[in-house]
Amino acid sequence: MKRILLLTIFTTLLNYCFAQEEERETKHLITGAIGYTYIPSAGTVHSTEAEGVFVPSIGLDYFYSITHKWELGLMCDLELGEYVLINKDLNRENAFVVAAVATYSPIKSVNIFAGGGIEFEKHHNLGILRLGTEYEFELKKNWVISPGFFFDFKEGVDTWSLSIAFGKKF
Repeated sequence: MKRILLLTIFTTLLNYCFAQEEERETKHLITGAIGYTYIPSAGTVHSTEAEGVFVPSIGLDYFYSITHKWELGLMCDLELGEYVLINKDLNRENAFVVAAVATYSPIKSVNIFAGGGIEFEKHHNLGILRLGTEYEFELKKNWVISPGFFFDFKEGVDTWSLSIAFGKKF
């Protein structure tokens, strides 16, 4: 009887130890992103008509996993260009966007996010609402590549962006 009890305790402990190792889940994700933002209501610096402008951007994002379906994140993007918002008569130069987002994953690798923030720029700051999606390709050793597509609604100026993020889960 003692042997059976000891064997049961030993197997339970071993199972618990190995299960802990397998279930070790990453909670944090940090990514660097590159992409392009399209501003349809913008023109080049000396333009008087909205011809639409593509602006390159770089970003740094951080996400914290609450559950396997929900994450909270901070997305920071820097638009590397100068343009004019024709309908607002505003010059924009190297605008810096910060957005707090919530992410939901309806199926594995597909993330949908929404949130709000501010676009900082030396001439005038704009409030934003961000909606988007991305697909996460998991690589070895917790590395990821995520192409993404998102909209920013900025006080009467709508933009959309395409990006690709490279990141590490830890």
